[in-house]
Amino acid sequence: MRATPRLIPAPPVTPLRWRTVLGVWTLIGVLLVIQTYITAFGNLPVTFRGNCYTITAQLARGWLWAALTPAVFWLRRYLAANHPQPIVRFALHLLAALAIFTFGNLLRLWTLYFAFGYFRPEDASPSFVLTQLDARSLIDLYLYPLLVAVGYIGDLMAQRRDDERREEMLRVQLAQAELTALRQQIQPHFLFNAHNAIAALIREHENDKAVEAIAQLSALLRQLMEHAGKPEIELWRELDYAQAYLAIEKLRLEERLVTRFVVDDDCLDAIVPTLILQPIVENAVRHGIAQRRNPGTLTLIARRLDGLLEIEVTNDASEFAESTARGRGVGLGSTRARLERTFGAALRFECAFNQGGVSRVTIRFPFRASPASATAPAEVFPA
Repeated sequence: MRATPRLIPAPPVTPLRWRTVLGVWTLIGVLLVIQTYITAFGNLPVTFRGNCYTITAQLARGWLWAALTPAVFWLRRYLAANHPQPIVRFALHLLAALAIFTFGNLLRLWTLYFAFGYFRPEDASPSFVLTQLDARSLIDLYLYPLLVAVGYIGDLMAQRRDDERREEMLRVQLAQAELTALRQQIQPHFLFNAHNAIAALIREHENDKAVEAIAQLSALLRQLMEHAGKPEIELWRELDYAQAYLAIEKLRLEERLVTRFVVDDDCLDAIVPTLILQPIVENAVRHGIAQRRNPGTLTLIARRLDGLLEIEVTNDASEFAESTARGRGVGLGSTRARLERTFGAALRFECAFNQGGVSRVTIRFPFRASPASATAPAEVFPA
């Protein structure tokens, strides 16, 4: 059974595209007029009627090609989809070029006859037409493959734009899926720890602290809900979230947890991936401060350096698990993977575990300010 040809719909020709096509071919027609005067200088009649003939003949050729441009583009796509053999496509394109060449020249001669009376109907015999097909008439045979090539390049560029849009959509969807999975992993065990801390306060009759902890937890959950689905937020919002998290942990660890934020004012409105600090801060607390008997300090520094945003988290006497650093489970590994997919080779992610009694995580990536420039007051993050 013979296969049904694939129908290739032509893209909609908007008024802007029509104007562009008509403008380009009009310009080509003007160039052909100039070329005609240059090559035939001294042989053309210097009369108003002769000038009108020369100008009209070449402009008509350009306008004819303007009308044929969508058809040639469609034919190229149709042949590419239904005739994979190059020799078949070449033969069909050659037939189309000859047909357009013959039709275009006949139409031009008859139009000039009715417009200026240069040719009589009885002159339009095959032999007479052949005498009119000089070297300049062969330009139509050159224009056809040129137009096919332009259509091919245009389709390649359109396909590339579509591929880039699809890749961007997939990247955004992947980031959102990772963010959703991260929230689903972080929230349960964090809520478990927070509830245990609140329960301990209630058992010890620390009712005021318990109420404060519930308020902190409510504020934290409200922030999570407000930014749900957003792959990126301002740095000051991310810092605010980290502070709320640490405030709840401090209720559990009490004086064993000391926090210090050093944040430059000019980087508060930087755009960062959502929940990028929480896994780093949580690792510092769980594998560092929480393992200490004496008080330990968690320091978070954010600054702008040569077009980069640098964020550094350090903690005293950390016992970071190597497996966590290598990305098993919720922690630094998933954070590094998210950042690498977002920033690629522009990312710098450095970890130093328990060196000189201090563990440090440093990340650097290109600085990008929020368009809204909605920065928080500097005193929100005191040194």
